[in-house]
Amino acid sequence: MQTMHGYLSFISILDLIQWADNSRRTGTLALSCNGIQKKFFFQDGKIILVDSGLNNELFDDFLMLESDLSPQDLQEKKTIADKLGLPLIGYLVSENIISKEIINKTIRHISLSAVMDILKWQSGKFEFNSDIPSSVLHGPITINSSMLLMESVNKFDESRKGSTTDINFITNKLRNDIITGNIDLPAIPDIIQQIQKKIEDPNASIEKIVDCITDQIIAAKILRICNSPYYKTATKISTLKEAVILIGLKSLVSIVAVHALSSFSPKNTGEVRTVLSHSLVCAMIARQIARDLSSDYELAFICGLLHDIGKTVMLDMLDEYMLPTKLRAKVVEENHTEIGYLLAKKWNFGEDILECINYHHSPDKATTNRSMVELIYLANSMAHTSDQPGTNGEIFLSMAQCNRYSESNFKNNEIQQESINEQIGQVKNMYKDAWDFLG
Repeated sequence: MQTMHGYLSFISILDLIQWADNSRRTGTLALSCNGIQKKFFFQDGKIILVDSGLNNELFDDFLMLESDLSPQDLQEKKTIADKLGLPLIGYLVSENIISKEIINKTIRHISLSAVMDILKWQSGKFEFNSDIPSSVLHGPITINSSMLLMESVNKFDESRKGSTTDINFITNKLRNDIITGNIDLPAIPDIIQQIQKKIEDPNASIEKIVDCITDQIIAAKILRICNSPYYKTATKISTLKEAVILIGLKSLVSIVAVHALSSFSPKNTGEVRTVLSHSLVCAMIARQIARDLSSDYELAFICGLLHDIGKTVMLDMLDEYMLPTKLRAKVVEENHTEIGYLLAKKWNFGEDILECINYHHSPDKATTNRSMVELIYLANSMAHTSDQPGTNGEIFLSMAQCNRYSESNFKNNEIQQESINEQIGQVKNMYKDAWDFLG
């Protein structure tokens, strides 16, 4: 067994990882300081696992958090994998107990956290030997050492400058990624392209548009939305043709888009669906208010549906940064309108939609179509007046605040206050329908 040991004051963790990578080493790098020990396992120079005693770097805890495994279950899986002569990770992935993507994300997260912590050490020792546990060897995950080193240095430098600089760096990068098109967004489903072509065709009938909807799941969800208590239809909607007539062609495209976005970020599915459920409720409320005002209710539905698109995209883009939950939520809340606006502008959305995305928290700033922005502001406020499934139950605006806003801003349009109160009373049921729609 070959060994090498020394002090971190003479050779840093970054140099050690680079040495292992360049010389394609297989073995265990153990580092210790003040009773803390961390181990990096390498195969052919690539990191395949990290072992640490710190609470935020415990691999077993991450496994149990990301799966349904209990401590007893995990121990049983380890025993089975050992008997089969397989690495634990390989066994869990092969049995579909946990996905390879989640394992990759977990090891990458722990590796980055461990390296950044070691960079803060004032002293310490290291030892590298060619021995490596059989339970680790030949695992299905390898971490790119060069990328890890680059990200570690960047994050470490930013952390030393202070959290404000770090957040500014992140938000500026998000803006630049959108402007340059350096973002990974879901492809527009074929069904949306087909529906849009039919809508643009002056000779296309509703029957031909309905024929495009071949996905049974989408069809069932459209019918469910149309038959929800919110729409108050006199008879049950049982065909897609009746549904399209009820909700309108543009709204149909928007609902299909939401269905596609609901699986946009597999890393943050719960948070993304919480945002989308709120957006769908906001869209339904905006549609009804617009109908009461004899306004463009299809545009209102679309603007309501897209007003928080910045949050959906940011939740995916921020996943690569190790931000505490509260700080990430703060970054999303403070920047989602601008990020959403930049994204919508990149997609060539109309000015009405752009303004609703950019100013739905500050309608007084709108210039092109202030009345629609005010309508979305009100619908957004109303959508926040009830506890949402999947959230912490925070109530952002009270009913009284919504009522005062509607009285002062819509009285000249003869909007019925009774309608506002009635919709607020239905918000909880709307969220149930929205979550059913999103699966």
